[in-house]
Amino acid sequence: MSEKMITKQANRFHWHTAIFVGLFHVGAIAALFMFDWKAIVVAIALWWISASLGVGMGFHRQLTHRSFKTPKLVEYFLTLCGTLALEGGHILWVVTHRIHHAHTDAPADPHTPRDGGWWSHIGWMLMGPAQHYEKSVIEHYAPDLVRDPFHVWLNRLYWVPLVLLAVGLLAFGGWSFVLWGIFFRVTFNLHATWLVNSATHMWGRRRFFTRDDSKNNWWVALLTFGEGWHNNHHAHPTSARHGLAWYEIDLNWWGIRVMQFLRLARAIKLVSVGNRADA
Repeated sequence: MSEKMITKQANRFHWHTAIFVGLFHVGAIAALFMFDWKAIVVAIALWWISASLGVGMGFHRQLTHRSFKTPKLVEYFLTLCGTLALEGGHILWVVTHRIHHAHTDAPADPHTPRDGGWWSHIGWMLMGPAQHYEKSVIEHYAPDLVRDPFHVWLNRLYWVPLVLLAVGLLAFGGWSFVLWGIFFRVTFNLHATWLVNSATHMWGRRRFFTRDDSKNNWWVALLTFGEGWHNNHHAHPTSARHGLAWYEIDLNWWGIRVMQFLRLARAIKLVSVGNRADA
């Protein structure tokens, strides 16, 4: 797949994305003026469900890299959890990340900091190809997902689960639950996810010699349940475990291990820690 085809829709400002991101930031700030411990506890629980079960374990380690297998119903459940993070359709999320690995810190990388730290954090969502790819690009990078009717359907209606959740939170706890459980949580986690694109390619330590700028960043790992061990990940992208040392906290890996214990996860791909080469 050529660089020209991947970046065809670059340099177009995506107004709808900017408006929604702006509105969610306003809602997140408003949540600070409606402090409610119950709402915060609910938001933390939803953060784990959407960011760890959904994005980290579902979107990233299972759908993108196929690091482990589950029964289809479990795969669909993890994907559904990921939609609550409002990071766009999951098929397009997978396409973006697979392109990132295919062209890491190269011209076709959707969000390399070599084009600027601000660009890698959020600019690529507002101006770059982001998740606005041609059909041929989607079919090239995610053929496994576009053949699955459920994934195609949920990718098209990815925003519906969050809307239904917002209605439920409003009915159950009022506006404080909506502001914390939807607006603050989503905004916080968007920035946490974007930090993997930006911060972990700028700051941290490198355990492995790779041709990109990926680094291990402990504080990004804490904010993303283990996704911040990015140099480890780029050195061994199909490994279900990103935190390779005992001190590298990787809650997403622990979650996969729990699923394995419950016989919900199998064919787990790992890398031997002995293969590492500190840089």
